[in-house]
Parts: sequence; structure tokens; C-alpha cells
Amino acid sequence: KYFRYQLKCDDLVRQRKALLTQHSTLEQENKDTVAYLKRSLLEKEDEAGELSQRLQNQLQVSDQERDALQLRHSRERQELQNRIDELIKENAALAERLASLEAFQEQKEEMMSSLESLEKQLASQKEEHKDDIHSLEMKALLEKRRLEREMESHAAAMAAEVQLLVDQKVPETTRLALQENAEVKARVGQLSEQVQVLMEENAALRGCKSQLSVDVENLEEMLRETSRTSCVRKKVVEQLTEKCQQLQAEQKDCRQRLEQLQTEHTGALGKMEALRSKFTPPKNRAQVSRLEAELQQERRRRSRMKNIIQEAAVALRQSLMMVCKSLTDRRLTEILHLYRLCRTRNLDLDWSFQFQLARYRPGDLGFVPRPALKHKNVLPRMEAGSSRFVGTLEHIPIYN
Repeated sequence: KYFRYQLKCDDLVRQRKALLTQHSTLEQENKDTVAYLKRSLLEKEDEAGELSQRLQNQLQVSDQERDALQLRHSRERQELQNRIDELIKENAALAERLASLEAFQEQKEEMMSSLESLEKQLASQKEEHKDDIHSLEMKALLEKRRLEREMESHAAAMAAEVQLLVDQKVPETTRLALQENAEVKARVGQLSEQVQVLMEENAALRGCKSQLSVDVENLEEMLRETSRTSCVRKKVVEQLTEKCQQLQAEQKDCRQRLEQLQTEHTGALGKMEALRSKFTPPKNRAQVSRLEAELQQERRRRSRMKNIIQEAAVALRQSLMMVCKSLTDRRLTEILHLYRLCRTRNLDLDWSFQFQLARYRPGDLGFVPRPALKHKNVLPRMEAGSSRFVGTLEHIPIYN
């Protein structure tokens, strides 16, 4: 899982680098386009000044040209009105995007608060798990010591009883001694098997504990990565907000320039009306028509360039928002999945450990002494069996 997540992380880093490179390229192209448009605008403004000077120097304008100019004026007024409507719609769209960004910010804050609560819950569960393990270790240690004391007292009692019987020289059959020795050996074998089972369970619990530690470290690393990603998204949102404010300022400047151009256009029409009574040669008329056609074409091209720049900015903002949202959803899904998996493992381990401990009760390892034997060889056999039994109990593991 760690390598799979590492590959996913590397892939996301490469995607992020590619997006940053694309973003810087688009910004540079935007700057170059704006600079080119500004230069072109200055040049065209100079040409417009020269054109107005030429128009002022014209002597006469025919009635047909006056009708054409009036028609062109109405057409330009309609285009300006359409442009104003487009700017109003773009302003409304920018306001909606700003509202969506604010909603995204609120959603991000809610997700961060939920992540903090999950982190606190994980820490509390880890502490509870440590306390449970410590209490179980103490119980196992106390049970072992109690069993050792019980077996020592029982062995001492049996030795004293056998010694008393030997001192009294009471005869007894060898069959009972062999039966007692066989029962002791069988009981010792059962206890050895139980000790082996306990050792295996202890090893399994240690492995699960180490796995849980690794899972908790992975969760902490993912939480740190999520925090860093959240900071990056916050910076991106701030940059988009600044870009929106800049676009609004540019829109305001364009509106002021539009009003200024309308004023200049009205003044130029007034000056042209003053020269209506005079006539112009055909050559000058053709030159004026050509210059007006070039000016109209340049205006259309400038309008197209502005539309292209605005569409590129909108597409860039949408792509950044989609990337941020996909990264957030993916990280949250992985964190919640790991948290549920870790919690399920904790519950399974606690239940298994408590169930295994519930199988054993105090006193299971002891036994009631049988009737005393009258054979002389009973004492060495019983002492050997008791020593093996106590030696086996010393190998009972303590849970760490």
C-alpha cells in the first residue's frame, strides 16, 4: 500500500507541476497579448488622430457620404450597446464564480474541522488501546505469579505428605504410582500446548501492534500532506480572487475608455457636420473610406483578441478549481478508508485477545492430590514430576 500511495503521490506531483507550467505559460502569453494590444491601441490612436486631422482638412462631404456616416454611426452605437451588455453579463458571471469560490472555501473549512476531529479520535483510541494492553499485561503477570505460588505450595504439600508416608513405612501398590505419574505427565503436556498457544497469540498480537503503528504513521503523513495541499489551494484561491479583482478593474477602465471614445466620436461628428456643405474630390473620398474600413477591421480584431483572452482566463480558473476539488475528494476518501480499516483491526484484536483470555480461569493449572502412595519410589517420581511442572510454568510468556 505504501508504494501504491507513493506512486499516486508522485503522479499527483507531476500533474501539479504540469498545471503550474501551463499556468505560467498562459500568464506569460496573456501579458504578451496585453502588451501587444496596448501597443496596437496606441498606434491606432495615433492613426485615429491623423485621420481626424485629415478629416478636418477635408473641404467638402457629399450627401451620400453623410448618409453612409449616419448609418455607420447607428451600427457602431448598436455594437457598443452589445459590448456593454456583454460586459454586464461577464460581470455577473464573475460574481457567480466568486460566490462559488466562497462556498468552496467554506466546504474546505468544514473538511478541515472534520479531519481534526478524526485525528483527535484516532489519538484517543490509541491511548485507550495502550491502556488496555497494559491492563492485560498486568493481569497476565499476576495470574502467572499466583499460579507459581499455588504450584509451589502444592508441591511442598505433596512432598511433605509423601515423606510422611515413607517415614511411616506404609506399603502401597506400584500401579497407583505409575497411574499418578502418567496423569502428571499428561497434565504437563496439556499445559505445554497451552503455553505454545499463548506464545503464538502473543507473537500475533505484537505483529498486529506493529502494523497498527505503521497505519497510524501513514495516517499522520497523509494528514500532513492534506494540510500542505490545503495551504496550496488557499493560495490558489487568493490568486484567483486577485485576478478577479484585476479583471473588474480592467472592466471599469474599459468602460471609462468606452465613454471617452463615445465623447470623442460625438465631437468628431460635430466637426464633420460643420464641413457638410463642402465637397471632397473622389480621390480623398476613396482614401477616407479605405482608412475607415481599416479602422473598423482593427476594432473587430481587438474585440476578438479580448474575447480570446477572457475565454482563456475562464478556462484556466475552471481547470484549477476542478484539479483542487479532485485532489481534495481523493485525499479525504483515502484517509477515511484507512481510518475505518484501522478501527476495524483494533476491534478485532481486542475481541480475539479477550476471548482467548476468557478461556482460562484461575485454578485451571492446579489439581487435587490423589490418595497417598505407600511405595518407596513415589517420592523421587513425584519430585521429578513437580520439578518438570514448575519448570514448564516458568516458560509461560508475559505479554509485552
